[in-house]
Amino acid sequence: MRFSKTVQCACAAGALLLAAAPAAQAARIGIILFKKDYFSGDSRALGVHEDAPDLGWMHFDDRISSLQVRRGVWELCTNDHFRGRCITVDHDVAKLGRLGMDDQISSVRRVR
Repeated sequence: MRFSKTVQCACAAGALLLAAAPAAQAARIGIILFKKDYFSGDSRALGVHEDAPDLGWMHFDDRISSLQVRRGVWELCTNDHFRGRCITVDHDVAKLGRLGMDDQISSVRRVR
């Protein structure tokens, strides 16, 4: 009987940790990049301390059309390694075309 209660407690603790994991993971997201306007299509998330000097490795080079900023201020550049035309954003952008950056971003980094 005692063993059974120990196993139940261990299972309950494990379930609690699993439920908390997505919330903790979401808290570390700094920006979410989307392939289509209005936050739709395929997406990739970058952590608050994660830069992407070349979006080609994640198959997102020149494919971003919208983004959601969760934390910080981000620099988006048209060339890899933060070169070319760059803009900074601190809020969600539903259509990057309005900023002249639709399907042109090749690198992203947090600046603040």
